[in-house]
Amino acid sequence: MIVLDKLQKQYGRQKILQKITHTFASNSKTVILGSNGSGKSTLIKILSGALEASDNPPVFTINAKEIAAKEIGLYLTIAAPYVALNPSFTLKETLHFHTTMCGFRPALHLEEWILRAGLSKHEDKRLDTFSSGMLQRVRLLLAIPSNRSILLLDEPTSNLDKDGILFYQELIAQFTADKTVIVASNYFSEEYSFCNQDLLLEKHY
Repeated sequence: MIVLDKLQKQYGRQKILQKITHTFASNSKTVILGSNGSGKSTLIKILSGALEASDNPPVFTINAKEIAAKEIGLYLTIAAPYVALNPSFTLKETLHFHTTMCGFRPALHLEEWILRAGLSKHEDKRLDTFSSGMLQRVRLLLAIPSNRSILLLDEPTSNLDKDGILFYQELIAQFTADKTVIVASNYFSEEYSFCNQDLLLEKHY
């Protein structure tokens, strides 16, 4: 469970998030909606532990144990266009590294999903040769079927074509039933049709 109680974030005098209150229940599926500049990505980064709130940080509870914000990265994965991948790694090396550091669900047949992603012919190619759409498919493949209990997605269909969006939706359907999933979206329903809760952010500047 993740509890936000009047969370705030500002840079100098510029207020990005003001008194955000919401509870993300365990295994819930929530979409964060808002226009560009409303703070969606900022909130996702705070939830991931990559960014600190200015006031009233999130309270994380997993298996009845409160988790410090600086440790929450051990319990979640994130897919977003700004998540960096090592450009010198091949796809095969990237997947091996992720398996070692984070792990995938036992039900994941990795070769099958590499094929579904349209990446089977690229396993031995470095990521710096991949298009933006291919890189986004890699991010989704790393994040969604992982062993972690919290999944953060920031505009997850960015740079994806129709087949890529279908790949994303198939991953969601197969691997998120028992995860807490939080999706930030700019009102693109194909990203969050599976969600049953929403959090609406308003622009304050």
